[in-house]
Amino acid sequence: MSPLVRKILAQIGSFFLAGALLYLALRGVDLAEVGEALRTADYRWLVPLAGVTLLSHLIRAWRWQMLLEALPSTQPGLPPKRISLKYAFYSIMIGYMVNYAAPRAGEFVRSANMAARGKLRFSSVLGTVVVERILDVLTLLLALASIALLFLDHLGTLNRLFITPLLAQAGRVPLFVVGGVILAVALLVFFIYRRFLMPGPKARNPWQEKVNEALASFKEGMMTLLQTRSPVALLASTVAIWFCYLLMAYLPFVIFGMDATYGLTLLDSWSVMILGAVGVAIPSPGGIGSYHYITIQTLVHLFKVDQAAAASYAILSHTGQLILYVVVGAACLLLQGSSFKTLRRTSRSAEKEAALEATKIAEQKGAKEAKQAVEPEPLPATQP
Repeated sequence: MSPLVRKILAQIGSFFLAGALLYLALRGVDLAEVGEALRTADYRWLVPLAGVTLLSHLIRAWRWQMLLEALPSTQPGLPPKRISLKYAFYSIMIGYMVNYAAPRAGEFVRSANMAARGKLRFSSVLGTVVVERILDVLTLLLALASIALLFLDHLGTLNRLFITPLLAQAGRVPLFVVGGVILAVALLVFFIYRRFLMPGPKARNPWQEKVNEALASFKEGMMTLLQTRSPVALLASTVAIWFCYLLMAYLPFVIFGMDATYGLTLLDSWSVMILGAVGVAIPSPGGIGSYHYITIQTLVHLFKVDQAAAASYAILSHTGQLILYVVVGAACLLLQGSSFKTLRRTSRSAEKEAALEATKIAEQKGAKEAKQAVEPEPLPATQP
């Protein structure tokens, strides 16, 4: 099966998953009540909601800029290149736009676009994106721990809604299937090591050189977390991003009047935001379906919100972000003088350029070692 066919099948599967989860999320919901809630909502609050959303991503671009500027210079002796905040923001918004069509592909497109605009190594830029995701995951884990403390008296409900169904589904998988998957993964890892990584006894392995050079560039991006010149600013930007997320979760309460009707507060929106973020992490396009299901279940069972009101909240908050990301992402694409066609070409060529760069470095390294092998070693100095 070709990589293109596998990619297409993965995208089709993600859309089927999104549709199934969206059906589960809205099953039993009175759509007429949802329509009435959407019709009577106070949409004046959409302007500050959009402003806070864009501000969060502008701060994210600033944080990413600090990581990119911590990359070592591609030209020895010169200081690190100054990275444009504008193009960092453009790349982030374009990546979010792409994520709604192809889950997780947005990170690749974002890295390729930034590498092309900033004249940087693609592998190194991708490493900085991984650093960003690590920071977000660590923050999310801390936030999940805080939810456990906030809902000590609701742990049974959380277990019934989220943990028990997952364990039940896992328990239905036969043991021989689990064992087969583990064995297949182990054999694949062994094959990759023997074929690409383990050095041969006589000849140099070109695949090993390519992998090592790509990993070296990727490591450069990962090390930016330790090499950044502004660790305090990095931490402050992370806190600011998640505070904006908190406001993004709270403002829809105000739009629907849920703060007055159900007494929902900023602290309550923290729990809804964190559990909703878990839904977005599921590989469906832009969190469609998974976000709706978890958000509705959280509002209904933990905060006693009417099911129609909870569905209205999930639909507005998710659809509003989808429209905003698509519109702003497309605008950023045009503002930087690109098109969807050139973006696709840039993404395809980024990995090829990284491979060519790795091959060139490997050839230079091989030529240097060959020259050292041909030249006779200097005789040891004799004592007088």
